[in-house]
Amino acid sequence: MSNDFAGYQNQIWALVDAKSFYSSCEQLFDPSLANKPVVVLSNNDGCCVALSQQAKALGIKRGAPWFKIEREARKLGVEVRSSNYTLYADMSRRFIEELYRFSPHVEQYSIDEAFIRLDGFKLDGLTSYGKEIRNIIERHIGLSVRVGIGTTPTLAKLGNQAAKQFEKRVGGVIEIDTDHKRRWLLERTDIQDIWGIGAKTATRLRTTGITNALQLADKDSADMRRLWNVGLARTVLELQGTACIAPGDIDEKRKQILSSRSFGVGISKLDELKSALAFHCQRAGEKLRNQGSQANVVGVFLRTNRFKELPQHNKSSVRTLVCPSQDSYKFLASALEQLDKIYRPGFEYQKIGVILDDLSDAQNDHFQLDMFDTSALDEIKRRDLMTVTDQLNARFKNGIKPASVIGSTNWHMRQAFRSNRWTTCLAELQVAKC
Repeated sequence: MSNDFAGYQNQIWALVDAKSFYSSCEQLFDPSLANKPVVVLSNNDGCCVALSQQAKALGIKRGAPWFKIEREARKLGVEVRSSNYTLYADMSRRFIEELYRFSPHVEQYSIDEAFIRLDGFKLDGLTSYGKEIRNIIERHIGLSVRVGIGTTPTLAKLGNQAAKQFEKRVGGVIEIDTDHKRRWLLERTDIQDIWGIGAKTATRLRTTGITNALQLADKDSADMRRLWNVGLARTVLELQGTACIAPGDIDEKRKQILSSRSFGVGISKLDELKSALAFHCQRAGEKLRNQGSQANVVGVFLRTNRFKELPQHNKSSVRTLVCPSQDSYKFLASALEQLDKIYRPGFEYQKIGVILDDLSDAQNDHFQLDMFDTSALDEIKRRDLMTVTDQLNARFKNGIKPASVIGSTNWHMRQAFRSNRWTTCLAELQVAKC
């Protein structure tokens, strides 16, 4: 094993994920939904993005357009809810906080799953600990979880997938504590179901005769590094039981930042479009700064609804900034100028968005300025301002935002079936009657 993989020995990982997270949150706060089929819809109540176990049993598919299946689903007693992101984010926070009871090392991977380190435990005795994690989380916050345990994050991920598949037989916990279990599971795992292997890589591997995880695990990591790349060599080692991938390694920095959303209703007024654009510029800027990047190009696009028999107008524009920046307000200034040029009155627009491109790593102590742009001299101060703004917005829901964002609410997404924000809004708290 090369020095690149040193420092990862004697690790034990567990992947804990919440079962049917969105629909479980809805059922948790509304007892009338217990044991009923529940679907949660996407932005603007478009498609089914989350399903309860009861809804899955009816044959409803994730991604199905609600307007196509609504009539039949209603006949089957399906309950529908709009995405309630405020509620889901707060429940996710509580879920992660509970995991710190079991390990000081918690790495959140998505809104409903996280890796935790269990170093120091004996691998052959962790099934009961995994069941304790399940019981305490369900007792404290009401969510059911599954747990996969292994010596590497990749094996923990595969164990978690198996815990879902064989949940009734194993009680929602699978611990890969023997080589027999490891090989049995890998042999039954398709190559594309391995964490970090995408469709293109899987297709190429199949052309070489590698169709399942065991066949890949039996390869020599040095050969895979020489013939393929270091990422696949690390995956081979992980499948063999040698930890060499941190959960954060799978999420690479985005090469482009996009913020966009369809409107709940058609928008024709320029002021309302500017309000939506300001929101997306602020959101894109937060994403950009969160990954430590700066942007040199700002793009804007504007679209009508091609599915409606109305006049169509789809336009986009791109501009290069004088200097790379992290400043949301510079992005907004450029975006508004572009919007003024591509907007045409008389059209009913369905969607607007902003794209930040030509990204590079941001270094607060060293970046290129332009001799003709005097505003560039304030870049360091502006970055400090953005840092403070992000901190305030993370702490307070309605923190600092461009004034134009609150100028109109017509562009906000449709949420006709949204439940209450039970845990974060005083006006929507659960009411107990005696």
